Amino acid sequence: MDALSGRFGGVADGVALQATWDGERLKGRVGGYTDGTDVTVWIDEGVLLGRVGGITHGFDVRAQIAAGVMTVRLGGYTEGVDVTLNFTPDTVTGRYGTFTDGLDVNLRHYAGEVRGRFGSFTRGVDARMDLGAVPFPLGALLMACALRLWLGQGRLLSASR
Repeated sequence: MDALSGRFGGVADGVALQATWDGERLKGRVGGYTDGTDVTVWIDEGVLLGRVGGITHGFDVRAQIAAGVMTVRLGGYTEGVDVTLNFTPDTVTGRYGTFTDGLDVNLRHYAGEVRGRFGSFTRGVDARMDLGAVPFPLGALLMACALRLWLGQGRLLSASR
């Protein structure tokens, strides 16, 4: 079983990221033991499906990858957020949300470590993760889920790097 770990946000105001991948299912947690949220994603007929949180509090995850582009829906049809992630072997660029009300995504992959930012230079949140042997797209998906939780808790995006 492969494991990843990381941090979303700063040292004082961020949350821990942890997950394991067994080849079919990503099981992880955003945040700590008592104040975190579970994330589970699995492969079903070539599509990644999952759930962040529990039955009554949380949101569904649906992601597809085609031609180096991952399209993600975090949440339902009426209250969800779309995420588009464009992959190369070393980078992810894309958009979380809409053109007018969204955030840029810029992540870099260096020998098993992912570092990057959701948002702009002046308004965003940093993220870093040690992937281990977990596939890069799954790490990026976990970070997108962490951002949805972050914004849903009313956390602000930092004004500086």
